[in-house]
Amino acid sequence: MRAVALLFFTLALSAQDSSKGVNFYSLEKERALGQQLSQDYRAQATLIESPELRSRLDPIVRSLIPPDSKFTYTWELTASDDTLLQEPAAFPGGFLFIPSGLILAAQNIDELAGMIAHSIAHIEARHGTRLATKAQIIDQATVPLIYMGGWTGYAIRQNVALSIPLGMLKSVRVQELQADLLAARMMSSAGFQPGRLADFIERVQSAASDPPDARAPLPPRAERVAALRAVTVSVTPRTGSEDFTELQNLVRRALPANAKTPPRLGR
Repeated sequence: MRAVALLFFTLALSAQDSSKGVNFYSLEKERALGQQLSQDYRAQATLIESPELRSRLDPIVRSLIPPDSKFTYTWELTASDDTLLQEPAAFPGGFLFIPSGLILAAQNIDELAGMIAHSIAHIEARHGTRLATKAQIIDQATVPLIYMGGWTGYAIRQNVALSIPLGMLKSVRVQELQADLLAARMMSSAGFQPGRLADFIERVQSAASDPPDARAPLPPRAERVAALRAVTVSVTPRTGSEDFTELQNLVRRALPANAKTPPRLGR
């Protein structure tokens, strides 16, 4: 057990260190950029205003944010979900939008926490502005790479991936793997089961992503799941299934009448 835990923390720290590199954005500039992007996103999203839902979700979000984070986080719940894995939209500087579709697609609180942690990991590793910096260096500044933790589904819908240099898509896939490992560490620290993130990805991400594809914005599903399984440690469960079912029912009642809900997914 000690060997597994040691491997877990070594790989997670390695993922964090490998995210370091050139970044043209100061923390202040990154926060301002994220604020502008989040305002644009917010103007197009359908927000769910529910004090009860916020009181239930906020402790989950806050527990996953590293205590030494350089950013002040804000988050909102949205009724729309057009992303590939029902993943939160995460913008540089600490701005999160959690889709109702994620809560309804998850099968337990740990799966939900895992996808939220994955998005927070992108922000903490400053993946968005690092990619934006790389785009500027190779004179591809118009490539929309700062839409992280949700941008992959957006890119596929808009066929944006076809215009992104292959080297940058490779960097995106590497960052997805880094975010998975950092999310596992955040989950463990907060008392969530990291293996549940692997469960969610294995169930929801298409198996068609398994063959290597130079144009794919996501790593192969099998690669992501295997990496997460390798660093999984057991922790004491935080809550029961009854509590999560109640949370999902609250979301369903709060959804606007015309909001779409994801199909029920089997294991």
